[in-house]
Amino acid sequence: MSSRQKKRYNRRKSAVKEYFTTDADLVEIAFRHHLSAAVLLKLVEKCLMQHEDGILWGFRALLPGIKVIDHAPRPAPEEAVLPNEEGVDPDKEGSDATIEELPVADEAGMPVEDEQPTKSIEEVSLKIETLKEVGIEDEDILTRDVEVEQVRPRARVTMPIPVVAVESNGHNVTALAPLALPTSPKKQVYVALTKKAAQRRLIRKYRRREAQAKHKQKGFQLMLILAVLAALVLMVLVPTSAGLAAYSAYDNISTLAHDGTNHLLKVKSLLEVSKTDPTAVLNATRLQQSQVEFTAAESDFTQLQKLVSRPDVQSAITQFAPQYSNKLAMAQSLIQVALDVSNMGKELCGVALLGADIVHSSPLATGSTRPLISTSDALAIEGSLVHALSYIGDIRLQLSRVSIKDLPISDAQKAQISSALLLLPKAEEMITQGQSLIGPIFWLLGVGQPRRFLIQTMDRAELRPGGGFTGQYGVLQIQDGRMSHVSLTDITLLDYAGNGTAIGRKAPRDYSWMDFPNWGVRDSNLSGDFPTTARMTMQVFQDEGGGPVDGDIAFTPTLIGHIIDITGPIKVPGYDETITSKNLEERLHYYQQDFSAIAREKQISGNYSHSGRKAFTSTLGQLLLDRVRHLPVSKLVEVVKVAIRDLQSRDLEMYFTHPTVEAWLAEHGYSASIDSFSKQDGFMVVQGNFSISKASQYVHTTEHDDVRLDAQGNAIHNLTITLDYQQKGPVYGYDTYADYIRVYAPRSATLISGDGFDSRQPLCSPGPIGSMSSTSGCGQYNSYFPSNGRYCPDGNYSLGIEWGTVPWKIDSLGPPTELTSDLPGRAMWGGLTLTPKNCISYITLSWSVPHAVQKVNGLPSYAMLIQKQSGLTPTIELTIDASAIKGLKSFKFTGDITADKPFALVPPKKK
Repeated sequence: MSSRQKKRYNRRKSAVKEYFTTDADLVEIAFRHHLSAAVLLKLVEKCLMQHEDGILWGFRALLPGIKVIDHAPRPAPEEAVLPNEEGVDPDKEGSDATIEELPVADEAGMPVEDEQPTKSIEEVSLKIETLKEVGIEDEDILTRDVEVEQVRPRARVTMPIPVVAVESNGHNVTALAPLALPTSPKKQVYVALTKKAAQRRLIRKYRRREAQAKHKQKGFQLMLILAVLAALVLMVLVPTSAGLAAYSAYDNISTLAHDGTNHLLKVKSLLEVSKTDPTAVLNATRLQQSQVEFTAAESDFTQLQKLVSRPDVQSAITQFAPQYSNKLAMAQSLIQVALDVSNMGKELCGVALLGADIVHSSPLATGSTRPLISTSDALAIEGSLVHALSYIGDIRLQLSRVSIKDLPISDAQKAQISSALLLLPKAEEMITQGQSLIGPIFWLLGVGQPRRFLIQTMDRAELRPGGGFTGQYGVLQIQDGRMSHVSLTDITLLDYAGNGTAIGRKAPRDYSWMDFPNWGVRDSNLSGDFPTTARMTMQVFQDEGGGPVDGDIAFTPTLIGHIIDITGPIKVPGYDETITSKNLEERLHYYQQDFSAIAREKQISGNYSHSGRKAFTSTLGQLLLDRVRHLPVSKLVEVVKVAIRDLQSRDLEMYFTHPTVEAWLAEHGYSASIDSFSKQDGFMVVQGNFSISKASQYVHTTEHDDVRLDAQGNAIHNLTITLDYQQKGPVYGYDTYADYIRVYAPRSATLISGDGFDSRQPLCSPGPIGSMSSTSGCGQYNSYFPSNGRYCPDGNYSLGIEWGTVPWKIDSLGPPTELTSDLPGRAMWGGLTLTPKNCISYITLSWSVPHAVQKVNGLPSYAMLIQKQSGLTPTIELTIDASAIKGLKSFKFTGDITADKPFALVPPKKK
């Protein structure tokens, strides 16, 4: 056939197929396929004619150039009247009735046997009146487009139609009865064709309905499989509707299966997750509606489960369609899956409602004493997680009995479902992890027993190993999810309280270099490993009368600035100040260090004691906490996000006495601990400003490390630490910057050399300030220094006053004085460094790490970690010379780091 003939054939075939398989109006079908109604009826008549091979012409009659002749025997000319429904004698007419089953031709014209034996249909009621709306649009087209043998006009046209008779044994039998209707001479041809086509169409429709009635039992289970599996994919695994699209064509799907699936689908629409607002899913109204939908779905699928378990249904399937027996088993498995999903969803919605109540009930508000979460709530949540694991286990078991490849869906949809099913183990793993964390979370929230956490503010202008000097403290108490009111108090009121506990106390023996005479909480920040510092601080806090606490939370002004960016600028009444993240530290230092500002804030606050110099800081803290308490949930989520980032940068540090909580922080890199460097090479520089001044804000640290990998795989480090001290503003305290520096490295590391540390060996002996001998022997070192480790561009090398009226001793510089690590499992080298105002100090260390280059899959690999200290943003200059290692390329990096920075050298991938 030519392309034009093919198009014409396909158009006619599509129209005829739609005529027999849908209930669409004749005119609509003809219009859609660019045919007249009369032509369509004539085409239908041709297809229903009998071929000389004894079967129907079928679509063969639509082939171009084919002359269609009806070889069916002519019926007897007797007239017959369709018997009245009430007049049918089931004993007589039913017993004499016969059924003639004609083979039907497929699209290629080959006979196809009907798979469904006729059992029962409703009584046929022929309604020719529906054809009255159809007009013959073009008789010329009719005769031109259809080549058919001429039909002679006759006064009457008879056509057998199906009639239902009921036998005494209760079976319905279909017989054929003739029909006689008068026709006008003008439309004899049209009416003959119309009646005959309509009758055959009705027969075909009733045969189809009869088959569908029987398919309801045999195909019912398959529909359940598809519907339930779609719901499972949509609700348990991933939000996708690809599976359901394959089933939507089945318009006779079971009402129960359809309703159950729709209930689950409605939950999907109710609980859509927003990427911008994760708490949107915790909408109490929608969660309650979802519970109703899950309950309704459970009811529907329970009825379905009973239905497919009925012996008569199973017997019918086994008897009439044994090939679908496995589909029944699949349906039973998937119905159980749907029940598991419905029950699990209902329970988890209950848990989510508890979360919604917490989130939307101002969890940070202090005005209410109603518990946000009770012990019974905690038990309910734990029980729901146990049940969820049980449901998922059963879902996996039931799905193991389902063959995805046997489902009547596309390969792409099967692949989507198979990949979605892989998420079940992940969901199981997440719930298992949730179970392990639920207890620690309830511990943090004070469920059943209140928790007390020490709060510390750290001033990074006076850098300490853990982040900064502690100027203020507070105690946060949480009970049943409710937070107590928190206020910040000057640390001196604790350290120098009337009991004088801090007076005369000394630092622990491992930190003997800290020689302040009155060691208390303010100076307890001695280790760059925050868990170590926190344990020391908590013990000192308790010894000084603060009582036992369950954890320590410390933060720098960086965290406060990030929160202000969320809350917006804060106006401080009485001070005529508007605080933003940009001016926060500058204004805090102004009111704590400038004497005129201190006098003003004491007057405003009415506090003329020593703690009055921190009245502005306390007021600002209260205003900020009040802002945070009243933030909407979406803004609280943003606060949590910035808090996580600040945990990584160590501007927020947390330690808890609960082992599981602390282990979780360490596992996720939030513990602010010093790495043991057991899995890779690396180092961490820890600085501590013990010069009793706020000079750290003017000191910039650069860490320049040249690493050479030798042929044996050892790493040789040459580290230079540069302290560039440019005093660009007033300093509260003494000018000279005294910094105790420690460098931590892998335990196997061996020190090669070092320089730039105070040797504790004086170059001279200065006399008292103001005496004639004060410059005797030492004055020469005010204008120069005999070491490259200290450089002052302006020529002023004077160290000035250490304490009171006692000047700093002028010592020579040399290697580190401390060679024993204060942290087990690490190598450490350290000592004191002194940097005069507007000068630069250079501290150098060289060490080697054996076997730093590892073999990974037989190939060389080198990994390194540089850790960042809290309260400090150093510049890193790293060079790795890997020329001696075949397969590795040398590497360079320069930049500031705001979090721990890993580096890795691996062989390039082969193309």
